[in-house]
Amino acid sequence: MTAPTKRREGFALMAALWIVVLVGVAGYELSARARTRRLAVANALEMVQARAAADAGLESARGALEQRLRAPFTARAFRSVDATLDPLGDLSFVPADTTALDAVRSVATVRDAGAFLQINRATEDDVRRFLVALPMDTRVAERVAQRILDWRDADRFPRAHGAERDDYLRAGARVLPSDADFRRVEELREVDGVTADVYARIAPYLSVSGSGRINVNSAPRVVLRSLPGLGDEAVDVLYRARESTRPLRTLSELSVRLGAGGRQALLDAMPDLMPRVVFETTEIAVRSTGWVDGSPIRARESALYQRSGDALTVVARRIDQ
Repeated sequence: MTAPTKRREGFALMAALWIVVLVGVAGYELSARARTRRLAVANALEMVQARAAADAGLESARGALEQRLRAPFTARAFRSVDATLDPLGDLSFVPADTTALDAVRSVATVRDAGAFLQINRATEDDVRRFLVALPMDTRVAERVAQRILDWRDADRFPRAHGAERDDYLRAGARVLPSDADFRRVEELREVDGVTADVYARIAPYLSVSGSGRINVNSAPRVVLRSLPGLGDEAVDVLYRARESTRPLRTLSELSVRLGAGGRQALLDAMPDLMPRVVFETTEIAVRSTGWVDGSPIRARESALYQRSGDALTVVARRIDQ
């Protein structure tokens, strides 16, 4: 075999090998793309199923709540307080277990929106009183309250101890004030002065949903103390009545049980206080999570229901990230 022939055969062999490599790479790329597309389609289908499951969780909770409203007398066997006064006063009857339908799962959590301080409806004084009641040093509470309100209000003028966009820019903050309502309680983490410790202490008592009216028969002590005119004595009276079988139903009932000082403070605050409190559960916040067995994908949705007679009206509903 001559040298030119050998060279031609060697070249053909190398060309054949390169063709095999190129075909293999192209095949691998096509396979990888096909797999990616399959996974994307599978994820999209699982998300649709998870969303449907989350929807079902919201509706299941709503159904349980409306059933209790239509048959309040059946609740007497489950709690010491007369349930006919407030059929939704004890929400523990709503199933907290996971609901299953074939491979689809959902779980819903239900809470009285009036038991929390609505951070988007609270005034600066409300937030300050709440922080002091935690307790928190008065000066620190003043500063944190003003910075929370500066983050939320629409103007760019900082309060005396507050902070606005320019202050965050100078500090090199990674997130700037929204100058709008908080969309989630977690957003408070970005407010200057709300340290990890402060956030951990305040977050369990706050919400961003609801009208902001506080249910004096379900709210914890620190939330009650955020209200004008409610000192420690008034809160103690509310707690004692709450623990009995006949919780208070009006501010007048509360005033007659207070000493002279507490009664006067309540009467002075009455015009501001009356539209801001309720004595029964009127707004219910529900959060539902849906998923498919074996899938890491979770769909989360929340809804706010307003009590209207023996039915619940949807006030707000959103998909949570």
